[in-house]
Parts: sequence; structure tokens; C-alpha cells
Amino acid sequence: MEKSPKFDLPFATRENYIPLHTSDLVGYLVQHPALDDHSRSEFQRLAALILSLLHQMYRQRHERLTYVYSGLDPDSDRMLLAVPTDALRDPLTSELLEQTQDVLLRANYHRLSPEDIAQALKAASQWGVRIRLNFSALQQLEVYARGCVIGQRETRNWRTWYRATSKEVPLYQRLVVVFRTDASFPSDQFDPRRVYLRMFKNVPQQDVDMMLPATGIQMTWLDHSKIVVPSLYAAAVTLWRFLRNVMLLAFFGVFKTVGMVLLVLFAVAFGLKSMFTYRSNTKRRYMLNMTQNLYYQNLDNNAGVLLRLLEEGEQQEACESVLAYFVTAVLLAEQPTIALDEIDRLCEELLQQATGIQVDFDVEATARNLMHLGLLKIERHGWRALPLSAACTRLDATWDSWFNSQPVP
Repeated sequence: MEKSPKFDLPFATRENYIPLHTSDLVGYLVQHPALDDHSRSEFQRLAALILSLLHQMYRQRHERLTYVYSGLDPDSDRMLLAVPTDALRDPLTSELLEQTQDVLLRANYHRLSPEDIAQALKAASQWGVRIRLNFSALQQLEVYARGCVIGQRETRNWRTWYRATSKEVPLYQRLVVVFRTDASFPSDQFDPRRVYLRMFKNVPQQDVDMMLPATGIQMTWLDHSKIVVPSLYAAAVTLWRFLRNVMLLAFFGVFKTVGMVLLVLFAVAFGLKSMFTYRSNTKRRYMLNMTQNLYYQNLDNNAGVLLRLLEEGEQQEACESVLAYFVTAVLLAEQPTIALDEIDRLCEELLQQATGIQVDFDVEATARNLMHLGLLKIERHGWRALPLSAACTRLDATWDSWFNSQPVP
């Protein structure tokens, strides 16, 4: 049974991800004593305008991203008026991967390096399965993760008399896999003309390889010993039983040579049958374990992954923009100019107070977004935010002129 992850352990990694919905964050900030009743209503209106503008920007990204993916989506049921040729699939794939990476970074995911994937291939957790992966059969493979936390899983072993005990396990709260197979390695499962996307939840870091397009299962030395030792024992018992009968026949000089040949052939056949039967049953058990894990950990596939990522990216940008503007325009309103380090420190303190989690706030990207919205400007000695009333007026004008000019950051 899986339990909720814990975030307060010292070796949980600080990340840029803000684990709050925009409405909850706004509701928390409006209770701050630095806001009076009039400023509180203005700030709520400003937050709503920021969210509306970002939603419109992400709707544009969604239109473009789904259009690019329509010719590469293995689950698409739409009729394409212009079916991409093989020569066009590579440029479309490159654009798709570039835009998907941009959305993933906006949603505060980080890319796993080849070393991280190779490390996962070398081992498996107590709940996972070691698999074989042929990198040559993959034309593209990218893995992104978010939420490096410490979860708890139940385990049973002989040391505790098979009673359920909790064990701390490093997890990725979200894992996204993007891959495309190579046409040189034909497969019944995957079409090399398509691009596949997978999203999983609460994946042990040692079991990342289970979420990849595997080519087979690796059996441990213990599994091999379970095959060899019983097979040798069974063959020895069989040999002894037949040897008694053959010796009896040989004593009377009847079928001596034939009996010895049959004895050897039967022992070898029995050993091979035992070995392959156990190997097949072990693989079947591993496949069942992997299927059960994937059933509960899989969140979405293909076009559904893009929808989730766009929604997460929109929420993250909205939370970052609202929080940074609150710090600059409310908490630091009396300062003539503001340093980015000061904005970063106060934002992280507010998030720590609201969630109890240490978040590594991405202040530079957030400052760029606020500059694009016209809410923050850089001056000679630092940064300065528009006052609340002027900021609401600015965003109102931006919204009114939106359909005449629709810039996307």
C-alpha cells in the first residue's frame, strides 16, 4: 500500500515546483496584513487578470502543439487533409520535441541525464523489475521528472516475520517519457512514424527504467540459481531412480546399452523442461508485477500528456507571477528599487510559510514574465513594480487589445 509522500526530510531535493493551485495561493496572500480592504479587492482582480491572460496564451500554445502532434499521434482519430510524408516527419518531430521541452520546463520539470537512466537500469527497487533496454532501437528518448520526494511503501520479509513495515523510498512524483522508435528495428507495439508520450506518478527512482519501452526482462542471479539448483536436484533423483532399474536390467544382461541411452536422454530432457518452465513462470510473474505497477502509476498517454503539461505550466506561471508581483508591489512597495535576490528570498519565505516546503523559486524567469505583462520594469539600480491600480489598468488594456495583437512569450 502506498502512502502519501513526505516533504520535510532533509534529503528531499529543493525544486522550482510550487505545489499550490493559483486560487489557493491568492486566497493565502489576500489574508496578509500588508493589504487593506481596498488593496485586497484590487489584488484579487489583478490575479484574475493575470490568470486570464496566461490562459489565453496557453490556449495558443495548445492549438499549435496539438496541430504539430496530430500527424505524429498514434491515437489520433482525426482525418488529416495533409498527411505528413516521411520526409516531413523528422522536422515535425523536432518541432514537437522543442515545444514539449519548453512546456515541460515551464511546468518546472527537469530532464534526466543518460547517466540517471543508466543508473536505474543497473538496479531495481524491491517493488520493481529489472528490464533490458535497447537504446539502438530508439531514435528519440527523453525522460523528465518533477517532485523528488521521499515516499513510504509497505514491505514484508522474514526479518519481521512477514509483517507489514514501512520503508522510505525516493520517488519522482511525476515522470514524463517521450520516445520514437527506429525504423531499422521493427516492432509490433510501436510505429516508427509516431511519437509516444507517457506520464506516470510516484515512480521510485530506481524503477525509472520500468516506464521506458523495454525489450525484455533481466533475471537476477537468484532467479537463475532457482532454475539451476532444483533442475540439478531433480535430474540427480531421476538418474538414481532409473539407475537402479538399469542396473537391475544390466545385471541380467538385458537392454543394457538401450537403457543407458534412454536414461541420459530422459535426464537431459527433464532438466531442460524444468529450466524452461521455471524461466517462463518467473518472467510471467515479473510481467504481472510490472503490469500492475503501470496500471496504478500511469496517468496519461500521448495527446493527454500534452494537455496535462499545458495545464500544469499555466498554473506554475500564474503562481509565480502572482507571488512575485505581491512581493514587489505590496511587501517592497516603499523601496525605490528592488534586487532580484530580495524578491527571491521573500517569495521562498512566503511559500515556506504557506506549505512548509522549501521551494527554489525561479525568480529570473518570473521577472521576465512580469516584464512581458508590463507589471515589472528594470531601472538603473534595480527593479520596480507598477502600483496595484496602474497594474490593473495596464492588464485591462492588454486584454481589450488582445485579439488585435496576441503576443506569446
